Amino acid sequence: MIKIDELREFRPTYKYDNGSGITLDAVKEALSAEAEKNGIPVAFYADQVKSGGMFNKKIEDCIVMYHPEHRNDYFLFCIRVQQEGNLAFVAVNDFGASKQMDKFARAEYAKQDRRGKDMSYKIGSMIGSGIRNIGKSKQKLEAEQNYYDAVQYILDQVIS
Repeated sequence: MIKIDELREFRPTYKYDNGSGITLDAVKEALSAEAEKNGIPVAFYADQVKSGGMFNKKIEDCIVMYHPEHRNDYFLFCIRVQQEGNLAFVAVNDFGASKQMDKFARAEYAKQDRRGKDMSYKIGSMIGSGIRNIGKSKQKLEAEQNYYDAVQYILDQVIS
């Protein structure tokens, strides 16, 4: 179960007039077909989003889209469909963590932190940063960012 406060807006919620045919299954099928057409690897699983507190708890069904080879080291995409009268609202949020983006952010923070410090602090910081960021790769980060761009393209083709 995903908590609502774990979700970040990946793209604005899209509204469909006469959206009675817009369901999670329909969105999943359309995204799968578009991803396959473009050679972009995606996989899905069903989950739920929890919001509210103990007295006003709300549970909402969703599907989660992810890269099948990077489920634990790329961001995940939570897709929800809400019906309101004749309208359907499709929300796409991202959540989770990216190992490469975390490593680059930590390295950049350490670099900024070393400014103006004495040499022994700089050396210690560089050693610690190097150990924490083993596996940091500009190529892997670029491939991950390209994947997110491809996902955005697929979403633009299907949810618009």
